[in-house]
Amino acid sequence: MLIAEIKFDEYPIVFIPEQGYLNKFIKYSDTDIDLKMHLAQLILCRSFYGTYTAWYADVDWFINSFFAHYELDFIKPGLTNAIKEAAGMIISEDVFSKKIIGTTFMFGILEFYAKHKLGFRPLEYNFFDSKKKEYIKQIVPAVNKPDLTIKPAFEYLQKQTLPISKALNEIDNFTADRLSAAGIKSKDWTPHKIADRLSLARNPMLHGELHSFYDKGPYLVMLYILFYLHDLKEHNDQVK
Repeated sequence: MLIAEIKFDEYPIVFIPEQGYLNKFIKYSDTDIDLKMHLAQLILCRSFYGTYTAWYADVDWFINSFFAHYELDFIKPGLTNAIKEAAGMIISEDVFSKKIIGTTFMFGILEFYAKHKLGFRPLEYNFFDSKKKEYIKQIVPAVNKPDLTIKPAFEYLQKQTLPISKALNEIDNFTADRLSAAGIKSKDWTPHKIADRLSLARNPMLHGELHSFYDKGPYLVMLYILFYLHDLKEHNDQVK
């Protein structure tokens, strides 16, 4: 791997600008799917584990590069343009209108993606038909109704053996190890797990409130990209 070959420090303890950014030696258009997946996970670990978004240039570069080549969402093709537009709003300079709108929208996309990975197919049954509860039980045994929210959706997803589950767990483990080593406990405004972070951040966002301990908009977009790349990998493997 290129990063290993040049002995690039993927997970430095402190942010040192002179250490370099990924786009200094990586050209996104030349990367294969495996490297893209690794870079997405790398950025989610090292740029969002702390109380601010470090190496933001890497985040901005990766999001812009991804959407420059983005053509179709695999799960909800009809939302392709909306997702791309939301991502553009999130990384725009318009913090108090475009960023709020784009971020709020992306919570729904991430929640749906997690549910879809669990087998949740809301269009295949009547939401209001109580006789269909057995269908929901087959998806998530502990849930008896179709209102699975973002936190339990991610928690149940991360208990699965899917590649995306493994990737999300690795991110959580890295975050927990790094913050615990710094004496930052998982509580209140500093949760370590993705599911807790998403749940915490979604509530104030519903009221148009941006303040939190990390930049949630780009965080959501990077999580979406990670999901997308795993779907692309699966799609490519099936085509072979």
